[in-house]
Parts: sequence; C-alpha cells; structure tokens
Amino acid sequence: MKQNITLFLIVFLFSISYSQNKSDIDSLYQVKDYLLDIRSTVNVKDWNGAQQLIKVEQLIEKGQRYETQFPLWLKTVIREDSWHSTEMKRQFTLILQTLALYKSDLKMLQNKRPTNQEELEYLNRKIPKLVDTIYYYCKLAEEERLKKIH
Repeated sequence: MKQNITLFLIVFLFSISYSQNKSDIDSLYQVKDYLLDIRSTVNVKDWNGAQQLIKVEQLIEKGQRYETQFPLWLKTVIREDSWHSTEMKRQFTLILQTLALYKSDLKMLQNKRPTNQEELEYLNRKIPKLVDTIYYYCKLAEEERLKKIH
C-alpha cells in the first residue's frame, strides 16, 4: 500500500512539474510571436497613422504584462543566473523601450510616418536575434523534457 502511495506521489509531482514546464515553454513561444507581431506592425506597408498608433499602444500594454512574466518563464529553459538569461531579459526590455520611443514619434507626428529610422532599424535588428534565442532555448528545453519522459 505504501509503495502505491509513493508511486502515485512521484507520478503526481512529475506531472505537475512537466505541465508547468510545458506551460512556460508555450508562454515563451507566445512572447516570440509577440515580438514578431511588433516587427510586422512597425514595418507595415499600408500606412495609417491612427491605426498604427492604436496597434502600437496595444502592443506596449501587452508587452508590459509579458515583461513581468518573461523572467519567470525563462527560468524553465535557462538558468536564471546565466549571462544568456540576463541578456535576454535586457534585450526584451530594450525592445519595449524602443517601441515606446516609436509610439512617441507617432503621437508627435500625428498621421505622418516617422522619418527617424533609428527605432525601426533597432527593432528590425534585435527582434530576430531575440526570437531566435528564445526558439533555441525552448527547443533545448523541450528535447530535455522529452528525454525525461522516455
């Protein structure tokens, strides 16, 4: 009887850990999609200043929620005290700050496209790198998780 209870507890705790790990990886994939959404928004071809401003404001609001959770989700796929983790958190924050600067340009210029391309260049350079890094660590974590299952 004790063996059955012990086995049950081990399986139960493993399944909780497994589902939390999977959930955090899924959340990191959502962050990856969010970053790609930023990139596609700032690189829109059919310009409409009012719609652009609304979309950027929504992205900033969503990003603020992600910014608080991002470090917690990263713990699942990478050691918190590692240089890579610190750098990924820093890059995410800088991308959000750059998006905020882009938003201020949109507000200031009303319905005109911002002529200052520095923010766009930064976002177009840094977002793909961070997306690739997130994808890389999530894939490693998924492979590790699958090894533990099999």
